[in-house]
Amino acid sequence: MAKLNRIRSAAFSPSLLVPLSVATITFMAAYDDGSYSLPSRNTLAIALWWTVIIGVVLRTLSAERVTRASLVAGGLLATLCAWTFASVFWAPSAENAFNEFNRVSLFLAIFVFTTLAVRRRSILLWCDGLAIAISLVAFIALVSRFFPGSFGDQGLATFLPSVVARLSFPLGYWNGLAIFVALGLPLLLRVAVSSNRPVIRGLALAPIPAIASVVFLASSRGGIVTAFVGVVAFLLLTERRWVASAALLWGALGSVAAIAVLESRNALVNGPLGTSLVEREGRTAALLVALVCLLAGAAYAAGREAASRLAQRRNFQPKPWLGRATVALVVGVFVVGIVASHPVRQFQAFKRTPGTIPHSKYATKHLLSGSGSGRWQLWTASIDQWESHPFLGNGAGSYEEWWTKQMPADFALPVRDAHSLYIESLGELGIPGFALTTLLALAGIGIGVCRSLRSSGEKRVALATLTAVFTAFSVAAGSDWMWELTVVAGVGIVVLALLSSDAIATLNPPQLASGASARRNTQQRRFGLGVAALIGVWLLICAQGIPLLSQLRIKDSQTYDRKGNTTEALRAAMDARNLQPWAADPYLQLALVGEEKGLVNRAHGWIESAIARDPTNWQLWLVSSRLDVKLGNIRGAERSLNRAKSLNPRSPLFSG
Repeated sequence: MAKLNRIRSAAFSPSLLVPLSVATITFMAAYDDGSYSLPSRNTLAIALWWTVIIGVVLRTLSAERVTRASLVAGGLLATLCAWTFASVFWAPSAENAFNEFNRVSLFLAIFVFTTLAVRRRSILLWCDGLAIAISLVAFIALVSRFFPGSFGDQGLATFLPSVVARLSFPLGYWNGLAIFVALGLPLLLRVAVSSNRPVIRGLALAPIPAIASVVFLASSRGGIVTAFVGVVAFLLLTERRWVASAALLWGALGSVAAIAVLESRNALVNGPLGTSLVEREGRTAALLVALVCLLAGAAYAAGREAASRLAQRRNFQPKPWLGRATVALVVGVFVVGIVASHPVRQFQAFKRTPGTIPHSKYATKHLLSGSGSGRWQLWTASIDQWESHPFLGNGAGSYEEWWTKQMPADFALPVRDAHSLYIESLGELGIPGFALTTLLALAGIGIGVCRSLRSSGEKRVALATLTAVFTAFSVAAGSDWMWELTVVAGVGIVVLALLSSDAIATLNPPQLASGASARRNTQQRRFGLGVAALIGVWLLICAQGIPLLSQLRIKDSQTYDRKGNTTEALRAAMDARNLQPWAADPYLQLALVGEEKGLVNRAHGWIESAIARDPTNWQLWLVSSRLDVKLGNIRGAERSLNRAKSLNPRSPLFSG
């Protein structure tokens, strides 16, 4: 009976609540297509801000031990949020700029909530929760490929048939999935290095070959770079380099074995998917990859235990300089490899317009390719956008329409983001936006490095882990649109908050006064600041709710329209317009429904209102041209059509 009670108390231990909660929230955000859509991220932001309000009122969240580092990082993020909102007043589309403001507001909510919620000694539990969630995502991603039909189709075969073989489930984007799981490597290495239990060490190492398999099936060079940066940063900053190197060695051997298993199954890796051959290869690959994961974890756990016992018997302790020398040697070999690969030639290949890669061995050939997949063209367009608006930028959310107008003829693909947080910020938010995003990344890395070098023991390992994850995320954000993929950026912001929180460092803001009078003044100031913060958070909640409700009413209008109920469709679109009068989408929906109902004059007025709110959207001008034709205004139709063509000159609709 006593043993049963111990088991029950362990199963319901409050210490398990933190990692399970973090793991559940992270996993759900990842499973929901990375929480990329506006309804997903706005709902998440509203939930987080309400949690902050309720937590502060109930005193389960506290700001009393916020550090200077938290104030610096949070201040940069809040300033970026404010500057993004300010761009609403000069952006061509106030609707798009406002949505981008809400995106940054979500990240600010994640940072504030994490900073207020984390407690001393609970930071490792947060890390464990993130590691569990990332491992689960890697697991179900492999299941979706090994056992076709296990999960629903995301529709990539319809919209992007050329890349359907690249693993992207559940995040919906192959590079996003690979980068997300790669961020888990330092988190898993921390457990494998620090745990006192051999079983936990082995279980922590076991997912690493699975993560490598996900990166390979996604054919993601961004995932490889993220994994490399995270692992190297962890090795450089941790004191336990020998143990970390041993864990990394077994993880690498397991990864090579798992990739060899996949490489020998061409149909499973490169498609065509959905065949009986893929099903057969998937079943055998699942068994072998699972076996590789278990063997790698067991071998590391057993080898670590044997080495520990041998070291105790012979009283052997490696010199610290040997670990640093080993890391320096690895970095040196990497640098020599870069020099030997003809970096100038590789840079020229990176700048070239991407060509077609044969699908027979797409995954391997793409990973070994030096092509930038069009990033040079995307970045150049963003820099051109900045040059047209040097200081303020063109406004948040304006890159898509800028690219649509400026994209070159040899790379005429619809693109929404510049695939670089920093360069896109330069084009959309000008010099202040570029400075804020760059300083945010540098501040996080600098805080982590400084705290790591001043610490030792378990604290040093935890700081090294968090710094490695944030460094890897910062690099990934510079080469892909990870800032827009909510779950990936969310992990980066959570890690930044943990890195700068009081849960690791006990540095408190300076006390400017003391005594009873000072305490009263402090309490009054805190009350005033608390009221102001409460009002500010409430406004942020309203800001998130407005476009969310507007989008829901637009969807209702579209549903009614498909059912033939145009009266209700118009009413729902009117509700959306009343909720968000500065946005173009509600007016566009009104125009489309009005056109279908035969209210052409009113529809034309609504589409003109939409154009006034987003004059660089070529689709609005195209609808205007169609309505002009129905009204008999041929010259107006020609002007609208020419304007649409000038805003999207590469569209097949206007060819010839």
